[in-house]
Amino acid sequence: MSATRVFKAFDRELSGPVVAALSGALLGAAAWLSVTLSDRLGLFFGVCLVLAALTAALVVNTTGLFAAGVLPPLLLLTVVIFVVIGAPAAVDAARLTGGDGAPLRVIAGVVDQATPLVIAHVAALTIIAFRVRTAALASGLED
Repeated sequence: MSATRVFKAFDRELSGPVVAALSGALLGAAAWLSVTLSDRLGLFFGVCLVLAALTAALVVNTTGLFAAGVLPPLLLLTVVIFVVIGAPAAVDAARLTGGDGAPLRVIAGVVDQATPLVIAHVAALTIIAFRVRTAALASGLED
């Protein structure tokens, strides 16, 4: 057994790029649904961000663990950019006026979702650390 073996949560794991693409698509759909139903990114979107990060960390294969570790902030930034382009009013932050530019709205959108982002990132990194540590313990017991 090699030392690079990592705990497998599922029988079929996905590569890093596939996990990133699927997570982006699902989070984009969650953002669309949130904006359609409530005209803003809110709690539903934050919960979906956390769930997407957790799922990505669980289903990615060994070679994609780095991608899953850096995915939550990149996902949030990408989706907020697309939301600001498509529906600028959906980024509902204090003191923003109708004339504020897109970069300010993107920053406000990321700051507005900071708590779910921190939870998602810490949870994903914890799962990755668990997978790596479990594999290290398992390979130490088998040697």
